[in-house]
Amino acid sequence: MFSNIKDNRLINSKSLFLIIFLSVSVSVSVSVSTLILSLEPHDIFAQSVSIKNGNKTNQEYFNNTLYVSATTIEKAKSDLVTISIGVETTNKTAVDAVAANSFKMNNIVSALRDNGVSEDEISTSQYSINPNYNYSQSGNILETMGFTVTNTLKIQSMNLSNISSWIDSAVNAGANTIGNIDFQVSEKRLDNLRNMLIEDAIAAARQKANIASSAVGLNIIGIKSMMIDTDGFNPPPQPFSNEFVQKSALSDTLPTPIIPGEQEISVSAHVVYLLG
Repeated sequence: MFSNIKDNRLINSKSLFLIIFLSVSVSVSVSVSTLILSLEPHDIFAQSVSIKNGNKTNQEYFNNTLYVSATTIEKAKSDLVTISIGVETTNKTAVDAVAANSFKMNNIVSALRDNGVSEDEISTSQYSINPNYNYSQSGNILETMGFTVTNTLKIQSMNLSNISSWIDSAVNAGANTIGNIDFQVSEKRLDNLRNMLIEDAIAAARQKANIASSAVGLNIIGIKSMMIDTDGFNPPPQPFSNEFVQKSALSDTLPTPIIPGEQEISVSAHVVYLLG
């Protein structure tokens, strides 16, 4: 009986040694080393992974990668403007409010066309007729006091030199609401700029990768992945408030000052290179 117990302990001890040996063998068969090259913060990241095959003790598989990001920025002058110009009239009856509004809006449209706004650059963006009620202290409607008619035009044009004269002439013709003046880069020009910035960003990323790889004695042998980010677009601030524009338009001596400004466009390239 004591002999059997001794034999079992010997077998268990050998099994435990075998398990420990196998665990150590597996754990040392994979080695991972990483290297961060800090040319710019979070711009470049290199990784080298070597894996030994247990069945082929003399063979190693390498996966060397280098992550690089680069951003290019261009400032572009706006070449497209959108303006909202409207007239609001109030009268006791809806018919009278509509008639007064139509009279003023026809004068506004004529004035805008006389100042260079073409037919395809102007359109109606909003038209409404709303009753004006007299309310009791409890919130109940006591009577209809009148009606308010609002008619708003949208001007979208690539002619940025006549904006001041459009606003001044519209206000002089009866316009009493001027919406935000929105300066933009036209879609076609924006696409051309982005395509140019994409090429520049990729070239900048490759230049960084060449410097980093040569510094560690490796060569670029391919690209594992690439991502292009074209969401970087900062429109300029609106130049003036609605109230300021209307006050300036009523001046007899100076035209309304409108400054288009520039817009900042940026593109980022994120590339993972293969090294060898």
